Amino acid sequence: MSIVHQPVPGHVARTFRRHRYHQRGQSATEFIVIFPALVMLVFGILQTALLYQGRATLNYATMLAARAGAMHNGDVGAMRNALARGLAPLFASQPGAAGYARALDKAAAETAGPAALASIEILNPTRAAFADFGRARLDGGSGKELPNDTLAYRSSTPGATAHLSVQDANLLHVRVTYCFRLLVPVIDRMLHIAFNANDPATAGPGLRNPFGIGAEPTAPHCNNAAFPGRRIHIQSEALLRMQSPFFEANLAGSTKPGQPGPATPGDPATPHDPDDPEAPVDPGGPIAPSPGEPPPCF
Repeated sequence: MSIVHQPVPGHVARTFRRHRYHQRGQSATEFIVIFPALVMLVFGILQTALLYQGRATLNYATMLAARAGAMHNGDVGAMRNALARGLAPLFASQPGAAGYARALDKAAAETAGPAALASIEILNPTRAAFADFGRARLDGGSGKELPNDTLAYRSSTPGATAHLSVQDANLLHVRVTYCFRLLVPVIDRMLHIAFNANDPATAGPGLRNPFGIGAEPTAPHCNNAAFPGRRIHIQSEALLRMQSPFFEANLAGSTKPGQPGPATPGDPATPHDPDDPEAPVDPGGPIAPSPGEPPPCF
């Protein structure tokens, strides 16, 4: 049996063509509506990933800073040098010793005291702890120090002023606030406005801001003409037991966000491995011993 194809009436064909044309127009309209939202979603994901990377890197750098402070009597200069080394991966653009040196220079420029893009607050020990347990420095320097020897055999009775034991007073607690640059266009403007709303929720001592991302506690301090770009501050804290007596004089180096700290000299602690020709050479020479410390034996 043969199948006979009947011709489609003209008005039906015209209706079908108009329907397909309207569908194409509707798809174009929907794409125009959804495209900006899609772009914003992609940009937001990119900026969130960069922010997460910056936060993770700051956590590591803060731990390095706390370790340097624990080993060097709470010296904030040593902490800033260690902080710069920890943040160097955020500025790395090429491999090798030259790339590392450039990244370290950029990190040091942003974390140096006068730039005010990074602050190191010493939350513990406090001056009240020195009022309870301070003693004359054994190296002959001026000021007091917290005893750090034989802590296991010392009394754990809290002091009358700080209400802490000498063991707890030897816990170095630092908070680092860093002005992180937002790189993704459009999103940088939105986040900069959102996070710089002077929200007091992030102010205050301790770990009240567990995610370390929030508004400026005071007037925005991340606006620095020498370092262009929109920035928001991220925070990280580290707690480490002191491995050397904390010098009371080093409490003066503690700075809050927006307060410029003392200028930090070039990093003296960049190691040089003679077995690795690509390792950066220390421009500052060997590490100088602390006052009263015997010179190292090689």
